[in-house]
Amino acid sequence: MGRVISISNQKGGVGKTTTAINLSAGLSKLGRKVLLIDMDPQGNAGRGFGIDVTGVKNTTVELLLGHDLGKVGLYDEATKVTIVPSNLRLASYWASEAGNIEKPYFILKDAIKDIRNQFDYVIVDCPPSLGLLNINALVASDSVIIPVQCEYFAMEAVAAILSSIASIQRNYNPDLKIEGLLLTMYDSRTKLATDVMTEVKSLFKETMFHSVVPRNISVAEAIAMGQPVTYWRPSASGSLAYFALAREVIDHE
Repeated sequence: MGRVISISNQKGGVGKTTTAINLSAGLSKLGRKVLLIDMDPQGNAGRGFGIDVTGVKNTTVELLLGHDLGKVGLYDEATKVTIVPSNLRLASYWASEAGNIEKPYFILKDAIKDIRNQFDYVIVDCPPSLGLLNINALVASDSVIIPVQCEYFAMEAVAAILSSIASIQRNYNPDLKIEGLLLTMYDSRTKLATDVMTEVKSLFKETMFHSVVPRNISVAEAIAMGQPVTYWRPSASGSLAYFALAREVIDHE
């Protein structure tokens, strides 16, 4: 059965979607069959693969409504990743329909219960909030990766998502594990970044990934190009970091 891994942090701008995109592409490059589901109405995970999400008719909404993956999944020939893209329709769907469903926290889990067997990994990109969309992702997941940006207030964001995970474990998904905390946007030239790294490692040594994603212009350029950096510029420092992360995730199997 494929492993379902959410990429989650309530704080925006921490490299969550970038991690979802490049971990998916990295796992695929290493021979794994990967499905990426975008649970963020901003739709940036799809954009990271060059998908015009504003014009897409079949999205995460259709997946949640029970439509066949063959209709909603878009296969990226270059990276061999299957993507279920999202757009702003997801927010309006959630506002108007999800409240009428008997078990609103289990919608995604029910939608992928058969699909997950077709893949080695299902990666779920979560929105930067602790609302119903994020809860659905965590309820459906086996584990969660928490990106931590090396900046002020990093620990507050980590505390918030850990509290949310604990609540999910108590109430809905007792088997949910923390796959690991991932340091992102690390710049060894700044004292702040090194201080944050030291603090996070001292507190969460047992759950830290060895891989650290550096600040790297190639990562931003790849997103602008609509390609994962692991495909667009595989030798860039950002790519090497995400390949290392993918290997660590595989080692957890």
